Amino acid sequence: MDLKKIGAFIAACRKRKGLTQMELAEKLGVTDRSVSNWENGVCLPDASLYRLLCDILQISINELFAGEYICEEDYKRKADENLLCLLERRMYETSPKDISFEEFQNALRKISETTTLLQRFGNKQEAVDYMVSETGLPEDECSRAYDYYMKMFAFSVNE
Repeated sequence: MDLKKIGAFIAACRKRKGLTQMELAEKLGVTDRSVSNWENGVCLPDASLYRLLCDILQISINELFAGEYICEEDYKRKADENLLCLLERRMYETSPKDISFEEFQNALRKISETTTLLQRFGNKQEAVDYMVSETGLPEDECSRAYDYYMKMFAFSVNE
């Protein structure tokens, strides 16, 4: 999610409706400073305000999170993207902050790619052999890594 893009979209929608920041704030029961923070990409509105904000601006929640109007053909794809990004952000918010959100997203993608790849093998030994050939790591280390991934994601393992 691009907070700057979302903020610019909120501002454009607000202006299209002929509302000032103060008027939008009053309708939502927040301060005009809050609206300013959203529009400047500092933060998102509180989740409890999404429905009312979207109703006032006459946009969908998907459009809010995409930061743009969405045509019908792209709606499902954008919905999926927005949902995944919200889930990633929620996971990030509950984790230690020793890495940036972008690094966190990259790590999630790598884990997802790895587990998807490991599931494609017929059995553990095939997966471990592949990991050894790709990484050059010892077989026992690759075997432990395989077990860890499979346990972490609760996949059934065909030994």
